Amino acid sequence: MKPIFVRGVSSQFRLTLAIILSVALLMTNHRLDPIRQSLSSVLSPLQFLANVPGMMLDWSAEAFATRNMLELQNKELLRQQLVMSERLQRFEHVRQENERLRALLGSPVHMDSRKMVAEVMEVASDPFRQFVVLNHGSQTGIYVGQPVVDAKGVVGQVIEVSEFTSRVLMVSDVTHGIPVRVTRNDVRAIANGTGDIDQIELRHVAKSTDIIVGDLLVTSGLGNRFPEGYPVARVISVSRDDGQSYAVINAQPLAALDRIRYVLLIWPDETKPFTLPADVQGLIQEAANNAAAASATNASESIPNQAADNALPPQKPASQETTTPIISEVNQ
Repeated sequence: MKPIFVRGVSSQFRLTLAIILSVALLMTNHRLDPIRQSLSSVLSPLQFLANVPGMMLDWSAEAFATRNMLELQNKELLRQQLVMSERLQRFEHVRQENERLRALLGSPVHMDSRKMVAEVMEVASDPFRQFVVLNHGSQTGIYVGQPVVDAKGVVGQVIEVSEFTSRVLMVSDVTHGIPVRVTRNDVRAIANGTGDIDQIELRHVAKSTDIIVGDLLVTSGLGNRFPEGYPVARVISVSRDDGQSYAVINAQPLAALDRIRYVLLIWPDETKPFTLPADVQGLIQEAANNAAAASATNASESIPNQAADNALPPQKPASQETTTPIISEVNQ
């Protein structure tokens, strides 16, 4: 019969064995360094492979974060470029206006206005229609007839607005016309689209009109649709044949109509009061003072005449005997 309780190794023996093994390991530890280094060299590729998934995840997260940041920075830089380009266009116009002393006109382009960058979502595939669709609509305040520009010039105007999108008719469309003027001599005309994205034309211009190749066409401000002074196109050809009633003038749009990606929508500021420059105000005040002085001089000259009239003796009224014959003669 087997005993129920089997006696095992005593705890004292186990403790003694553990102490002996610990001492042996301590004594042989420095001798195991080569073996440990060899095992580490063998296992290091395995450790690297085990860390690859984590490294890939970290790299992917960092790459996506960097890409998103770069995209945001790129969009912000494009927005700033559009805004700065629009300001440069206005400053060029202001310079021309100052040279010709036209600041008295108070052109709307002199005023600060609200602006918004929009992205092109769709480009018309119809060769007979030149328009683009933007990613903003009535929710952001866009309205029909609103002017649209890019970094170099006028793109067109809004012709249709929905809640989240809007359609812009480009200046090259055959149905589009825009009042322009030549910066060189202020000659005014209407620039009409031809259906060719790289060309517009000036129609019904007399042959004697002073327009030459290279002239810059800017918005004239007539029609109260486009603010004055924004670049539109540059004249590329002028023909004055004897068999034609009018000159044939073609111009190339300055806006990059064939590769538009971002545009700038403009709200003309009609509420901001226009203030005349200080030198112009001084001229007006000087003219008013001169007019007041001239009026005072005329008034002083008229006083002696009135005094002389008052000094004359009163005339004796005509008698009845004198007036009666005159009346009778008239009646006869």
